[in-house]
Amino acid sequence: MKQHRNGTGGSGMSKGRITGIHHIGVTVNDADRTVKMWAEALGVDGKVVDVPQNDLRIGIIRVAGITFFFNEYTSEARQTSAVGDLELPVTYSGHRIVNQVGEGISHIALETTDLDSQLAQAKQAGMAVLHAENKDALEGVCNFLSPEDAGLPLEFMQAIEGRENPLA
Repeated sequence: MKQHRNGTGGSGMSKGRITGIHHIGVTVNDADRTVKMWAEALGVDGKVVDVPQNDLRIGIIRVAGITFFFNEYTSEARQTSAVGDLELPVTYSGHRIVNQVGEGISHIALETTDLDSQLAQAKQAGMAVLHAENKDALEGVCNFLSPEDAGLPLEFMQAIEGRENPLA
């Protein structure tokens, strides 16, 4: 088995630290139907939140400590532009799949204690960061690694103290 160094000089210490999975994003055609089916099948509660300014409805389910966001784009224009300026390979991107077959996993979001440090560490490992500037997101800020480098769309999110997740 090949082992890989963590890029922190072998100490295991870096300024930023991954603290958990924030959410797994799944593009769906019907958030209400998806939440209802998952809730019944898994015996958990769920809800759907409208985000009209983004032409989006987000179904939210929490299973075994993992949050799933079921993203339903509510306008045809938003469905066809769901990836915006992202160049994502079809095999990994639920956002692109929704335009071809309907639904799929779009990304995984990891929580970090220091977004800029985490992105710098990824760059040092040879991965490209998607956005020049971090994006405002939920209870903090976020950015993505290039799916060509990471193998799938990988998002890092950092909470901002005192700011609550509007979807919670």
